[in-house]
Parts: sequence; structure tokens; C-alpha cells
Amino acid sequence: MNTNIMKKTILFTSLVLLLFAACRKANNPTVYDLGVDVQVTFDKDNVQVAIDNQPLLNTQVTTNELLGLATSISTVNTEGKHTIKVVVNGTVVKTESFTQSGELYVGINYNKTAGDISFKFSPHRFIYD
Repeated sequence: MNTNIMKKTILFTSLVLLLFAACRKANNPTVYDLGVDVQVTFDKDNVQVAIDNQPLLNTQVTTNELLGLATSISTVNTEGKHTIKVVVNGTVVKTESFTQSGELYVGINYNKTAGDISFKFSPHRFIYD
């Protein structure tokens, strides 16, 4: 009789542990807003933007000089380290790493004369008047 009780206790304990393991919440990464603004001084330039090698934009853009904005993309991104890569006209390339721990907004600027792309990172949306 003691062996039956022992077997049932072991079986019950195993089932309870299995139930706890199955019901345990998975470690889901936190997701935040990510805004990417193609800002100044684009003029009929072909722009490709990728986040972690995932294409986000591939189009021709021209900056509205009054606003200082060519186009804006909104997406979501997980918390942690990421990479942004921008290619302008197939020849000018800039890649930069960043860490996202909340809402993040990235401004992309282009200096055609210097052949340089620069980034501005902000926890706040950019304002265009």
C-alpha cells in the first residue's frame, strides 16, 4: 500500500511541475515605436533604409525645403541592440548601431557635396512646422 501512495505522490508531483513549466510566461521582448525620418537635403535621390538587414524603405525622395522632411516611416522594434543601414543612390552607404530601450526616432540627413549620411537619434518625435 505504501508503494502505491509513493507512486501516486511521485506522479502527482511530476504532473504539477510539468504544469508549472508549461504555464510559465515566455520571455517576450518588449516592443517600442521606431520612427525613421528622411530629412535634409535629398533631391530626387534613391534611398534605401534597412533595420537589422530588414528593408524598411526603397524609394526616390526629395526634401520639402519648407518642412525639412522628405518622408517618414513608422514601425515597431524590439528592445535591444540594432543596426540601421542607409544607401543613397547606390553609392553612399552608412551603417550605425544603436540601442533601443523605449520609443526612438531617427533622423537621416544627407550632404551630397561631402557624400556623407548622418543620423540623429531622439526619444521624441521630430517636429516639422
